[in-house]
Parts: sequence; structure tokens; C-alpha cells
Amino acid sequence: MSISLHQPHANLIYQLRGLPMGGAVLHLCSHPDDEDVGMVAYLARKLGVRVVCWSATRGEGGQTRIGPYQGEALGIYRTWESQAAREIDGGEALFGPFVDFGFSKNGAEALDKWGRERLVREIVRAIRFVQPQIVIGRWSGTEHDGHGHHQAVGLVTPEAFAAAGDPHKYPELREHGLVAWQPRKLYLSTMGDWQPGEDVEFGKIIPAFERAGVVRLNTGEFDPIAGRTYQEQAWIAFNSHRSQAMGFSPEMGDFYYYYTLHTNLASRSERETDLYDGLDTTLTGLTEYPGDGSDFLNHYLSQIKAKAAAALASYRPDAPTEAVTPLLEGLTLLRECQAALADRPGDNEARQALHHYLSRKIVAFETAAAQCLGLRLECLTDDAHITPGQPFHLSARLWGHDHTAVVDRVDFSPCLPEGWRIQKTASSHSDQAYFQAKYQVTAAETAQLVCPYWLREATDRYHYRWPTNGSAGGPFEPPLVEMACQVTLGRHRLHLRQPALLREGFAGGFRELPMAVIPPLSLHPESRRLMLQATDAVQRVTLKLVVRSNTENTGATGVLRVNHPAGWRVEPQQIDLSMGPVGDARTAQFEVTIPPGVRPGQYPLRYIVNSGGRDYDVVLEPVRLGAPGLPYLPDGATCIKEAFITKPAEVTIQIIDIKFMPDLKYAYIVGAGNKVMPALSHFNLNFHPITDEELAFIDLSQFDAVVVGPNAYLVRDNLRKNGARLLTYVEQGGTLIVQYQAYGYQDGNFAPYPFHYHQPHDRVTYEDAPVSLLAPHHALVNLPNKITADDFDDWVIERGLYFFGEWDQRYEPILACHDPGEEAKLGGMLVASYGRGTYVYAAYSFFR
Repeated sequence: MSISLHQPHANLIYQLRGLPMGGAVLHLCSHPDDEDVGMVAYLARKLGVRVVCWSATRGEGGQTRIGPYQGEALGIYRTWESQAAREIDGGEALFGPFVDFGFSKNGAEALDKWGRERLVREIVRAIRFVQPQIVIGRWSGTEHDGHGHHQAVGLVTPEAFAAAGDPHKYPELREHGLVAWQPRKLYLSTMGDWQPGEDVEFGKIIPAFERAGVVRLNTGEFDPIAGRTYQEQAWIAFNSHRSQAMGFSPEMGDFYYYYTLHTNLASRSERETDLYDGLDTTLTGLTEYPGDGSDFLNHYLSQIKAKAAAALASYRPDAPTEAVTPLLEGLTLLRECQAALADRPGDNEARQALHHYLSRKIVAFETAAAQCLGLRLECLTDDAHITPGQPFHLSARLWGHDHTAVVDRVDFSPCLPEGWRIQKTASSHSDQAYFQAKYQVTAAETAQLVCPYWLREATDRYHYRWPTNGSAGGPFEPPLVEMACQVTLGRHRLHLRQPALLREGFAGGFRELPMAVIPPLSLHPESRRLMLQATDAVQRVTLKLVVRSNTENTGATGVLRVNHPAGWRVEPQQIDLSMGPVGDARTAQFEVTIPPGVRPGQYPLRYIVNSGGRDYDVVLEPVRLGAPGLPYLPDGATCIKEAFITKPAEVTIQIIDIKFMPDLKYAYIVGAGNKVMPALSHFNLNFHPITDEELAFIDLSQFDAVVVGPNAYLVRDNLRKNGARLLTYVEQGGTLIVQYQAYGYQDGNFAPYPFHYHQPHDRVTYEDAPVSLLAPHHALVNLPNKITADDFDDWVIERGLYFFGEWDQRYEPILACHDPGEEAKLGGMLVASYGRGTYVYAAYSFFR
């Protein structure tokens, strides 16, 4: 299930419940699926407090179990998954600028690569942005955390907690409006680390934690609004992390989380029974933050809290307008308080912090009041993809679904990027919509192309470069085009905002896509990397790419060329393009002549198309999320979410000193998201990809070797059902090469002899860990190429994962390596004779 559990009236009740609350919680994690999800649902839904889950990374270094995305694309996909989870459990998602560089075994490695000071600063940034009363660290900074990324965040969490309230620490954050803010309590989760498939139990009473200094939450309590327990809602939310193979069945009954109190700046109790013991979780708790328990603040906040409580008490799903009067009165008091705050004496930094906090609460009151009034703003466009200089239509409507509401005036204000032009073409007031307006907008010729904000600039290996605007840390950048709307009701004003969306139906549902600027002509190279054997002869390569028109109505013209290394020749020198409207496509071809004796290495060639006087030299790589239940990967016509990664329009020709055995025939069983087949295709090898349908009946004896892709046994049910056929193939003389597989592989009798993974499984995370040849005379490392330690240079991310931990003596280990301070791991590549054939298990990351 991937849609929200809650009907609109239920979500409105949760919103109203949160209006009088001030006790926000910041939950610090390392990856998008780290969160104590039951705690999030319990606090957000039961108590109505704001809960923000901060993840240091977007999880782009993890494995994907359901689709083709890796690296940056996977980070986008997992961001969507986090947003979907928070929509269900009531929390919010926030992210750090750190690259997930793959599994790390200890915090020292992660801190070395990310930078300890930088990690502290980014957590301080999150604290000052969220302004929480409580910080809950998911990790403790000990070996109990498992993953080194977990340990790193846990190690610095107490330091960041203390630094957040010190105005002398990280003063540069003031430039972004983030001033000192001191949370009152720091708790650490006791849940520790685990992996899907491991034998672990959750939610039980743990006698060792039934003591002072530890708080227990029972998230198995029933939520009458949702009709489920908070933990049931939590597991449904957690299942949104589909790429990580999360699959928990929601069950009723008690479920317990334990949290140790690390730091307490509030009044102390002998033994806490609740996270908020000693704290005022409501708005009046804000009086602690100026440092003097201000009577002025208490006067206003007490009244505002009372108005919010009155709105919740008077709300009825069948008559929501009964809650409007206290909401508008509370909104007026909030604005008066915020205005008067500027003239109060005292600490200027404290006033800025409170002003920021009250601004967020004003938006919450406005949103709730608009919903109770039946007001709904929409902003629709006729195209989701526009090109620089393109005109498009924009329409704004404020719908009034409760005709008892009296709106005196509506003012629309389109919010556009700098340099865009707009002209109002119509406005009206109808019986069905209070007000509507139509506009024609023209994008600037210099409009910036679409790309997620953290990927716009080149990254270093471990950090993303963030823009200086307010999008830093959010799931995505603010909408490209928005409609602001001021609604006047007597002496009250509501300010509403809505992004411009393309709304349309498709076979399988409907979708609402935000606007994106794309090039007038898009480049789609056939390959991004070509691998060639080193030779003393001249080599010729044909480069092909498809050029597609993205321009409405008139089409586009352009000139295409290729920048190439000195001494190489490219023909023709340029290609003139004259393209029709959107959808028109043309295949372009260049012949590249490589001079003799080019040394092994990587040689980039860049495509450039000039259109409308502007050079475009990027490829837009789409990342798409499909509608639930559709049985195929989404495309541009069927996706419900879409993002584009901007990459240089390059093809890299890699010259490699390598040999192949001629005239052999191979089969490949594709696993979870790897590009082995495309890479090998450039050597003209005879490879056949085996489909799900073929697994049951294809004659395997025709192949000299069958290769199984990473995690294929996990993601392909037909492979599990036909695993015995592969072993029969080996027994009858075939060669089976199995790349790494997750825990379930050991329980399915898919390997010829017994083996066992350790828990956690053996892996080597240092990409430069030395590799030793245990069997230097074995044919596997001598034919057709002699493998040496040099062949393991320039490795990407980690050496390998899911090494065999223990194995039958009939397996022979071929390679060994280990992380610093550990014993050698021998289970990364093993070979065994089985019948007349050979079985190879290769857990090294050859697929990267």
C-alpha cells in the first residue's frame, strides 16, 4: 500500500490537533530507511507534534531491489520513498548534503570522508531550522549501530545538540536565517542496526531497559481516527521504502520502543514515564526560549493555544466551518504577537528564532482555516516540460466548496523565476469557483535547465554542493512556478500557495507533474561509455545518438558537433538539424578515427548542440516513479513522479589491455539494477539475456557459461522456482557464475554445496583494500588474462558484499581482502567443481 491511509477530514483533525502544540521533535538518521517509524507515527498522530526525520544522506550508495536506478538516480527515488512514508506516518523529511559512499564498518571512516566538523555543522543547521524541543538520535555512536554511517551520526549528535544553542558556533548559518536554538532534551534510540532478512525481533519488553533514564513508548495503542494502531500505520509507512525490500505486515498489539536520556536541560524527574516529562509541549512552552519566561509571550501564546483548542473541540467533519472563527481569531493573535515581538527588548537572536517559529505556525493556522472554509487553490498549466523562451498558459482557481463562506476579495500573484514574462489574459468569478484568472507566461531565453538542487553543481566524492537559497535540506527545490493567493474575509486575511502542475489522466490513473525546463533539442547518446581493446592499429568507432525535439508548435533548428581529443578525427565535423514539434526525432551518426598506439585510458568526447544561439551540452537522465500496481517500469507517459539529472553529454571511450576467449556463448540472468550486459556488449561477445519466460524451458546446454546478476534470486521469482535447473546445468558440464546474493540465497539450495552467511554478512568497504591472490596458478586468474593486484585499482565504492562466511571444503577460495584492522575475508570469490561443471560465487562488486 503506497497511498495515504487517511481521508481528508482525518488529516484535518491531525492538523487541528497540532495547532496548539509547540514540542517539535527532530529525529537524526543516516539513511532514508533508518527511522524509528513507530515513534514518528505515535508522536505526530497521537500528540500532534511536528516530527522531522533528518537523514545525512539520500541512500544513493545502497542497493536497489526493484528497479534499474543506482547512485544519484537511486537517491532521488529514495527521496520519493521517504516523502511517501512521511505522508502516511505524519512526519516530515529533511536531508543532509553527504554522499552515501556505500557500506562503512566504523564511524571513523565515515567521519574521515565526510568531515567531523562538517557533519556537526549540518546537524546544527537542521536543529536551527526545525527548532525542536526534543532531539532523538537514531544512533548511539557505538558498534551496536552497525553501519559506519550510523556510528558517525551517533558520535557527533551530542556535540551538535550542545552547539546548536551557542550563538558563537557556526555564525555563517545566520546568513540563511538560522539562529541559535537550544533543544531541551536529547534521547538516543536503543533499537540498534538490522538488515532485511536477519533474524531479529522488534517491539518486545526488554527487562534491562526497565529502569530510570530510559523511556518506553507503546506504539501499539489504537488510533481511532485512522482505525489502526500507530505501529500499524508505521509499518505501512515503512513499506514505502520499496527499493530496500521493506515488507512488514501491520499487526495489532503492543509494540515497544526504548529511548535513553542522554541530556536533559528541563526540570528533572526521578524516573521519566514520557519523553516530554518536565516539558510544556504546547505553544506556551516557547516562553522558555527567550530565557526569561516572558509574560508578554505567555499572554499571547496562552490565548492562541486556547483558540486552537476551541477549533479542535468545535470541528465536525460534516460542518467544518464551525471551527473557522477560533482559527481566524488565533491567526490574528499570532500576527499581533509576531509584530509586537520585534519591538520587545532583550536578546535579538532569541527574537529572530521566535519570529521564525511563529511564521511556520501562522502558515499552519492559515492552511487549517482554508480547509475548514472549503477553500481550495489550484494552479494548472498546459505543459509540464517547457523550453527556454517558450510561451505557455497558466490558470489559477480558488474553489469554494462551502458556499456559506463569505470571501470579500481574492488577489492572485504568480511567482516566477527572474526574467520570465507574464500577461494576464482573463479573470472571472463564477458560481462554482470564487475567482479564477488566466495568464500567458513566457520562459526566459536563459532559463535554467531542470535538475535537483543538490546535483546542479559537480560534487566532490563525499559531499553535495548546496545552493545558497532556502531549498538546502528539503526533499526537492521549491516549485519552478507557483501561484500565491491572498483571500480577504472581513478583517481577516489568508495567504495560500500552490505549485503550477500539469494534471492529466493516463491508462492506470492520473498524475500531477510539476513544471520543468528542458532543452529545445535533447541529446540521447546510444552509449555513455565504449570499451575497446588496446591495439597498435587504427581503430574506427561509430557514435550514434538520437536528437529529439522538445519544442511545441514550430519545432527547432540546431547545429550538432563533437569535441574530441587532439589527434583524433570525427566526421562529419557538424550536422545541421531541422526538427519538427515535440516528438520529432532524428538519429545522428559520427565516425571517429582513433590513431594507432593510443595508450590504455579514458578519452571523453562531448556532444554539443547549438539552438537559438545557446549551446546545450547536457543529457537529461530521467528518473521516474510509476503508479502503484502497474506491471511495468514507467515511462514519460505513465509515471506519476519524474525528475531529471543533468549530466555532461559525453561518451567516454575506454581503451583496455584485455583478451577474450573466442567463439564462446554466454547467457546472462539480469539482477537488480546493474549494467554488466551493456558494458560487455562493446566487445562483441555472444551474450543472451535470459527472460523470465525462458528460465523454465530454455536449453542451457547451448551456453558455455551462465552469469547470474546481483540479487537476481531476490528480485526474480521465476529464477527461484527454476534454480534447480541451473545446478543441473552445472552438473552436466556448464559453468555458472553467481554474483552477490542477499541472505535468502543461503536458504534455497541454490548453490551446489552448503554455505552460510555471517550476520551481519562479511563485506569489505574500503575500495582500496589490498586484494591477495590465494590461488595464483588457478585458471580463473590466468586465462585468458593474467590477473594481478593492479587490476583492482580505481575500484568504485566497496570491494564487495555478501561474502560467504562459512562454506563446505569443496569450495576453493580464490581471492582475499579485508578492511583495516580485520582478518582476511576469503569468501568473496570461490570456485567449486560440481559434476562435470564449475560453480563460481563472485561477491566482489564487478557490477559497479
